[in-house]
Amino acid sequence: MKYVILGNLPWKSFAYKEMLKHVPDGETFIFIGNKPEHENEECDYTFMNTDMWEVNGGSEYIAIVCSPFWIQQALGGGFSKVLFIMDDCPVEEDQQIWNKYSGLLAEASDLVITLSEKTYLEQSLRRRNLYWWDGDHEDTEENHALLHLFVEHVVQGNPLDELMRRQWEQRIQLYSRLYRQMGPHETISYLLASYWYFLGETGAAQALQESFEMMLLREHNGTLHSHYRFFSAIEIQQGEIERAVYTYAITAVLPHEKETLARMERWAAEERLELLKAELYRVNEDYRRAEEAAERDDSEAAAHFLADMYLEQWMWEKALKVMDRYQLLYENGISREQVRAILLWTRGRKHEAVSELLRASVQDWNILISFAETDLLEQACHRLKERVNHGSGS
Repeated sequence: MKYVILGNLPWKSFAYKEMLKHVPDGETFIFIGNKPEHENEECDYTFMNTDMWEVNGGSEYIAIVCSPFWIQQALGGGFSKVLFIMDDCPVEEDQQIWNKYSGLLAEASDLVITLSEKTYLEQSLRRRNLYWWDGDHEDTEENHALLHLFVEHVVQGNPLDELMRRQWEQRIQLYSRLYRQMGPHETISYLLASYWYFLGETGAAQALQESFEMMLLREHNGTLHSHYRFFSAIEIQQGEIERAVYTYAITAVLPHEKETLARMERWAAEERLELLKAELYRVNEDYRRAEEAAERDDSEAAAHFLADMYLEQWMWEKALKVMDRYQLLYENGISREQVRAILLWTRGRKHEAVSELLRASVQDWNILISFAETDLLEQACHRLKERVNHGSGS
């Protein structure tokens, strides 16, 4: 296999060298960025300056993308597969822009690799093409061996669900062992509850109960939302719909939460149970199960629900399909043309994107704000190239 690495730092500072050793059959590696002079490390990589780089026969290469600001190069480069390493936003970059293009790139990537367990847990509620690289914890050998299998499955076009289940089971084994060694602990119990919930196993409720009680005893703030609301997701998963609504109602204290509760009560009265489930999953940030429930309803109300959720979570390809199917001109204050234009822009099709925005601006000049945002992306990409090439621009 041939790989192109679109890095985030020069090779000397590049943090993912060990990870790259675990991808399968690497016959060719091209690192986009300059190798520093007097670099003593033995390296079989080819180094290319970002200003000089053009991949000939890009379809032969797998792109490993280490920053969302490479999104146009990654999605417009004609690569056979795109692997996106999702990391935290650098302090010098805009968090909102980073999150948006991380979400858009993650949606379009064949595999998303996360570097923290917190991010992994969050992303496991969104997608089924996710792997967590455990850099410095226990059982790393087994964890790292999985990366080889994940990439192989991606190349072969096989689903990744079973591999994700295997990684969840690895985490359960680890935390079960820690639980036996340390005894009850709020964090360990919460993590066990999370992984059991992913697997749909009954142990989730008991582990969450234990974690919640210990958090209360230690007077931690915020447990009503961070822990207690989680019970409603577990209850809806177990088919206890009425109880799940009641549990959510206890946590619904803010105005927008009360509006959501009123909507749930309306769905319940109308026996729109799939939309009710979708609402409950969404407030628990389980967007994948919310999507599945709303799709089973298959109504215009469900279409609005899905489009709104997709736009909020930067799943804009899915949002556009729903908006096109149901002829939704606007959703959540965003026009269909804006969505289409941004997706074109992220694939390097700038002329088509600009034409789309200009046509839409005849009806609403506020759409031209999107031009300013794409300029911010261009500037961020320029700074990224400077860092990768010269170790500057931060």
